[in-house]
Amino acid sequence: MNLHMSVLSKGLFRHIYRIVVSKRLYTLLSFVYSYVIEELTSDGATVRPSKHAKNNKFTILILSSKAFRKDIECVVATNEFRVLRLPDHWQSRLIYQFYPEGFQKFWVDTNPDHPDYKYKKNQKEIREFLHVFLAKLYKRISIDCVISPHHRYVVDRDWGAVSTKMGIPHIMLPRDSQFASSPFLLDSSMHLFKNGLPKFEGEHIIIQSELDKQVYTDTGYVKPEKISSLGCPRMDGFVKRIKENKYNSVNRRKKVVFMPFGWPAKYFEESDLFSYICDVHLFFVHFALRYPEIDVVIKPKPKQPGSPRKTVLLKPLKGSSIEIEKIPNLTIRDDLDLHDLFFETDVVCGLNTSALLEAAVIGLPIIIPYFKDVQNQKYDKRLFYRDAYDLFDIAKDVNELESVVTYRLHNSAIDEEIMEKRRALFEKFVSSLKGDATEKYVALIKSVVDKESKREC
Repeated sequence: MNLHMSVLSKGLFRHIYRIVVSKRLYTLLSFVYSYVIEELTSDGATVRPSKHAKNNKFTILILSSKAFRKDIECVVATNEFRVLRLPDHWQSRLIYQFYPEGFQKFWVDTNPDHPDYKYKKNQKEIREFLHVFLAKLYKRISIDCVISPHHRYVVDRDWGAVSTKMGIPHIMLPRDSQFASSPFLLDSSMHLFKNGLPKFEGEHIIIQSELDKQVYTDTGYVKPEKISSLGCPRMDGFVKRIKENKYNSVNRRKKVVFMPFGWPAKYFEESDLFSYICDVHLFFVHFALRYPEIDVVIKPKPKQPGSPRKTVLLKPLKGSSIEIEKIPNLTIRDDLDLHDLFFETDVVCGLNTSALLEAAVIGLPIIIPYFKDVQNQKYDKRLFYRDAYDLFDIAKDVNELESVVTYRLHNSAIDEEIMEKRRALFEKFVSSLKGDATEKYVALIKSVVDKESKREC
């Protein structure tokens, strides 16, 4: 009965919401949205925002807040801005009154810059709507800029473009980076930015790596003067921990951390690398069984579709007597903090993730499972940091993987010459080891907003 009433209530709400939007009841809608917007405090709590920020702080409105990593939290923690968050479902609920709900990300066949763009009418309607709606909303709650996390999100583009035209600059802080980490990824990124994305209509983009700039600028996605590479704010605290030598190796069991990986394929199990991926993942299950005195942690990405527990562990184990849940020294969790893990582990293994550089710069042994299956040009071009494999330990098959892991558990020292090259690689792809990225982000955001404020005056 309660479930039935809940369904009816949700259906009624959606019906009323559609009427409010279709009838262009801007005042009512702006009142509702001013009520659901949350203010983030420096201690991680949320409060109801007032109309204006205290102490003449600039006010940031975050779009698609769930897609951000910890970078935005670093900016909030500085207490240099008033930071507001629009819950994602309220943002998407409005946008998809104009677009079909299946239209989530821009691609070649849905690029608004193409003459045959099929949602031109939708775009015109939503921008006309947003121009009036946002003017009323920003009168209720003073906003100085809007920030979004991704170049492909449909829900952010029109909101950011209209805000910018109104004198409220849209600043993008892309969560995706590492375009230059492999030739394949660089080529595919160039293709996407050139053919699948509409030109940036905001005020500024802040990216992590100087290497990524060519993707944004050479493709014409954004003008060079509207993009800056300033590092990665969420790495500032990590860099500080390295400098403070927070590594913990006293009175604890030996530990190996494995970061699972998949491979781009429409049908994962039909990929010719499926057996290789299974072999690597299952190795750590068998390793935990053979070495009960060593802790093994398998750390998937949070909420990753098709987790390794389901796609790469359970299927090969089907019909065997192994029950991974009953292996006491094996942990499979996606909610663990990776940096915390790194500071209490002895060996790290993985493929195609910037996390390897993070572990490497600490001074940990890094093992790459470079098996025969991926040792050809077809796949070699997909491998991150392939030209820097001499900075890591390479295992060419399962037997060699076991030998290297067991050796490194007791011989973890990394040559200083190698460490210098690792630090350079980290700074090249991830962030400065000065730990000043957050400071730079704050300064640039203030500069962009201040420039726009003076222009309006």
